[in-house]
Amino acid sequence: MFSYLVLAGVGALALAAPSARAESHNVQLVNNCGSGNPVFLYQGDSTPAGSRTINGQLLGGIAWIDGFAGADCQSSGVNCGIVEFTLTNPSNPDNTQNSADYSLLDGNDPQTGAGLGNHKYTYPMNFAFTGSCTKAAPGQCTGDSAQACPGAFLGSATTGGAPVQCVSDDAGILITFC
Repeated sequence: MFSYLVLAGVGALALAAPSARAESHNVQLVNNCGSGNPVFLYQGDSTPAGSRTINGQLLGGIAWIDGFAGADCQSSGVNCGIVEFTLTNPSNPDNTQNSADYSLLDGNDPQTGAGLGNHKYTYPMNFAFTGSCTKAAPGQCTGDSAQACPGAFLGSATTGGAPVQCVSDDAGILITFC
């Protein structure tokens, strides 16, 4: 009888205990450019790959067109325009919020002298959060100016961009090139 009561009590505690909810983020890449392959990488995974779902937080994501005709897009989108993004569940401790922006940073950081990635406008880009967050980009990036690429980080102005932010669990992102 004692073992039955103990097991019954443990079972009741297991049912009452909150379960940790796994974090999942879907990254969809669309290439309408006619050449190359859309890829992304992120902190902790340095191998560029196409659309997929990431289980866990996705920090420091960078997406670009690998093999775009007429451009020498290299690892991390060097020589080409990129969409930068972070997808994380704000409800988990130590996480912040989802964020995305365009980057056309080029040259060196004026304060540190560090290289900024040599990112140049190469093809149109657009993004929108998906899933539980539906915020879109401030507009499609169609050139290398603030007017043509709204909210982008341009030149060596590491503080000049305006990332789109969203506070929502399990957000995904749809990134369209061309």
